[in-house]
Order: sequence, then structure tokens, then C-alpha cells
Amino acid sequence: MKTLRAWFYPLAVWALIPLFLAADSLRAWSYLPPVIIALILAIWVAWHRQQSQSFSAWFRNPDTHLPPLAGGLWEETFADGYHWRRDQEARQRQLSAQILQLRDALQAMPDVVVLMDERGQLVWVNPSGIRLLQLQWPDDVGKPLAFWLRTPNLRAFLSGEGPSSLQLAAPSDAQLFLEGVRYPLADAGALVIFRDVTRIRQLEQVRQDFVANVSHELRSPLTVVRGFLENLLDGPLAEDEEVGSQLHLMEQQTLRMQSLVEDLLSLARMEAAEAEPERCDTIIFSALIEGVLDTLKPNISEKRLKIHKHLDETLGIFAEQVDLTSIVRNLLENAIKYTPAGRSISISWGRGPDGLRLTVQDTGDGIATEHLQRITERFYRVDKGRSRRMGGTGLGLAIVRHAVERYQGHLEVHSEIGQGAVFTALFPLSLARSAVSGENVS
Repeated sequence: MKTLRAWFYPLAVWALIPLFLAADSLRAWSYLPPVIIALILAIWVAWHRQQSQSFSAWFRNPDTHLPPLAGGLWEETFADGYHWRRDQEARQRQLSAQILQLRDALQAMPDVVVLMDERGQLVWVNPSGIRLLQLQWPDDVGKPLAFWLRTPNLRAFLSGEGPSSLQLAAPSDAQLFLEGVRYPLADAGALVIFRDVTRIRQLEQVRQDFVANVSHELRSPLTVVRGFLENLLDGPLAEDEEVGSQLHLMEQQTLRMQSLVEDLLSLARMEAAEAEPERCDTIIFSALIEGVLDTLKPNISEKRLKIHKHLDETLGIFAEQVDLTSIVRNLLENAIKYTPAGRSISISWGRGPDGLRLTVQDTGDGIATEHLQRITERFYRVDKGRSRRMGGTGLGLAIVRHAVERYQGHLEVHSEIGQGAVFTALFPLSLARSAVSGENVS
């Protein structure tokens, strides 16, 4: 039918030629050359149209492999189309094979892999997800994932508005713990991966219990040793030059060990759990900072340091006082320790657009970039020899970080060599309280 339609116009023109000749036999010969030219053009156009329709019909039909016979320019066109189509089919087969390999790999993974659309609805899940999350495949496709995993902060986590990672108990077994990480996709939706962290949590708990128990057991004998050393230092042995110097050295090391044990116990307490609201109270942060500065006055005076304070006295915070005291004291002790004599330290407290901000800035030698990522780890020292001479335990910043994280905050560190360091503890705005009434002012 398409072929007849392509030849209809040239055949109609050919049929009109006898009519022209019969109507005016004398003038017909004068019209003959233009008519012949028009007829040739019509035939030429019809032939190309037929070839075009034949090419289109072959190209759109996936069941046909070899192109139909053609001549002239269309023979090259059919050949190019044939090779292009073969390349595309080969590429499609290769992509299909890679997709199948990727699907098989994802299905074999022990981790849970979940694909969601932009509305948080389930698109695909691997067998581990079906088993650990107790999903039904494919019946649950198109349903929101939060419908099965009803845990705090899960909705915000899945929508991308909450934390980037989340831990929860597996619905299939409360003894298993899963850690989820959400990866937003470029087009729409997100990829969520849950991995079993039960063994890691158990090892972490063993480590915490070991450190806490050992530290607790060391506290009593150290207290006894220190008591005997104080008695000896008050006695006649202290007057002996050689024995007295040895006793003083023993006392210094005992105090250092006691400080290390207390820091380990504080760190173990902060790692154990999040802050409990019943133990929290409205703390006047400015007054707490002033109190810590008073206890550190001898160290400040010894190094002739200038303290610049920018404190919002009307802004309080809902937290445990022991945690805030540890944060302020460790940050200030760290700044005093590493700021050369005669320089200044700045401390500020107030509300910012991203939360409540406690900032301590020193004017020391600064910290190299390669150390910034690890400076809050336990026992990590930028300059090991210098830190030991100054009496540090290597736990101060680790205590600060864990104390801040107990309240869903985080610690930021910025520094450049020769420019000092800036430590900023960020707390959620929901913890803001009025220093006068104690009411929430977030």
C-alpha cells in the first residue's frame, strides 16, 4: 500500500499528458518538454520517497535483520543503517549483560541494598533486605519503606533531612544491629545500604567495658600510693636531696596516672549512652565558663595570657553540668597549653544560624592539615615528645568530641600553621534555654 501511494503522483501526471495533447494538438508540442521534465522529476521524487519509506519500515522493525535491496545513494544509507543497528544491538546486549551481573552481585551481597524513589517508596531490594527487614517481594513494591521500619529519626533519615547514617535493630532479630547509609541519586530517589554491625558493636562494648573496669580498678591503688607519697613528702625523707627528688618525681607520675584514669572513666561514661533528660538541667554557660577560668587562673597568669570573652549571658543550655564542664575545661586547658607566653585566647558563646556555638581560639603555632582529621582520636598526639613534656594524656579532645556528640552536636576544628587553632562545639538549637526563666528559646 505504501509503495502504491508513493507512485500515485507520478502516474497521475503521466495520465494527464494525453489529455493535454488531445485538447490542443497544435500547442501540445510546445508543452511537451516541460511535461517530460516534470514527469522525470515526479518519478525521481517518487522513487526516493519509496526508498525512504522502505528504509523507515525496515529500521523500525526489530525482527528484520538484513536490509532490503536498494540502489544508488540509498544502498549506502541502508548499509550505514545496518552497521549502526548492529553496533547498537551489540552494545545493548553488553549493557544487559552488565546489568544482570550487577543485579546478581547485589543479590549476593550480605548487606541490605534498597532502592527508593523520590517519595520514599520501595523500588527494589535484594534478598538480604527481604530477610533482615522482613519485606515481601514483589508485593511491597511501591510502598513507603518507613511503614515497616518505625524507629525514631527514620523518616528524616530516609527523606535526606536527618543524619547521613542511622543505626537500628533489625526487624527480623532484635539482637542484630544494622547501620544504614543513604546515598541520593542524581535523577531521583536514593540508594540505602544497611550493613550488619552487630559484631562491631559487641567488640566496641567489650573495649569500653575493659577500659572502664581497668580504669576503675586502677583508681584505688593509685589513691593509696599517692597517700603514702604525701606522707613521705611530709616526713624527714623529703629533706634528703636525692630521696626527696625521687619522691617528687613519683608524685608527679602518680598524679599523671590519676589524671589519665579519670579521663578514661569520663570517656567511658560518655561513650556508654546518650545524655538522659532526667539528669539534665538548664546550665548558665557564661557562668560555667567564668568558673572554669577562675580555676585556671594560675596557669593563665604564669604565661601572662590575655583572655578575650564574648559570652551571651542570657543564653543557657539544657545539658548535664559535668559534660559541659569537661568540654570547657579541656578546650581551655588545650588552648593555654599550646599558646606561647604573652599571647591571647578568645572564647565565645552564643547562638548561630546552625546551632549553639562554643568557640575557643588560641594564637599558638597551629596544626598541620594532615593532623586535623585525627586530632580528636584517643591518645593521638601531633607532637608526642612535646605533649608528654607538657603533661597531656592525649584524651582531652576525644572527651570533648564524645561529650558534644552525646547531645547530637559535633566538634569542628580549623587551623593553619602559624595561625593558631579554632575549636567550635556546635549544639542543636533545641537545647537553647533562657538563662532567666529556663524556658526553651529555640
